[in-house]
Amino acid sequence: MAVKAKNTKASDKTSTDKPIKADEKLNDEIISDLPVAAEVTEVAEVAEVAEVAEVAEVAEVAEVAEVASDNKVDIDPDSQYKTVLVGQAKTLSVKSKSLIGFELALNSDDKCCYLRMTGNSNGGLFSKEWVSLDAVFTLLEQQNQDKPFKSSIFKAVIKGGSANNVSFLSAVLRCDEMSLILKSEKSQFLHLVNPLLINQRDRLAKLKPLPTSTLK
Repeated sequence: MAVKAKNTKASDKTSTDKPIKADEKLNDEIISDLPVAAEVTEVAEVAEVAEVAEVAEVAEVAEVAEVASDNKVDIDPDSQYKTVLVGQAKTLSVKSKSLIGFELALNSDDKCCYLRMTGNSNGGLFSKEWVSLDAVFTLLEQQNQDKPFKSSIFKAVIKGGSANNVSFLSAVLRCDEMSLILKSEKSQFLHLVNPLLINQRDRLAKLKPLPTSTLK
């Protein structure tokens, strides 16, 4: 009987040790998990800081762009053109009462004169681009003074898709204010170079800028 009692006591001791070891193992696992959780928290905090920094950077860029937009100054592409002559020319057709507005200006950059059409009382389309007056003179000097020519020769000096460009430009060059070409006796749509072309060139070159801004 004494032996049995001894064995029971040993058995109880063994059974008591097992839970203790199990608890120690569980504690080790919990402790080993703590650094991982801390690392995850740290990564999350870094990501959050990076996100905040990125948002702040985007906001700063947007603010700089807005300031640049507010400080933007509109540049007038015609600011270098100083108007020296404005007028209106009758169209080539005697049946039409339309008037073609035009402007002659001195370019302050290259010191040369340029011509452009500015309006049409009849509403027909045309190009408002500047045409070099020197190019017009060069073209007219190449023409035979006794041979009539068509308005189509002016395609060499004026661009744009409007079919009215060359006829309107011819009308302007034929008006009294410009008088670089004359109407041919053969047809109202044919032209002759003005025999006094050189004189007209000198007259136009002496014109001074008007005390008004360039027409739009």
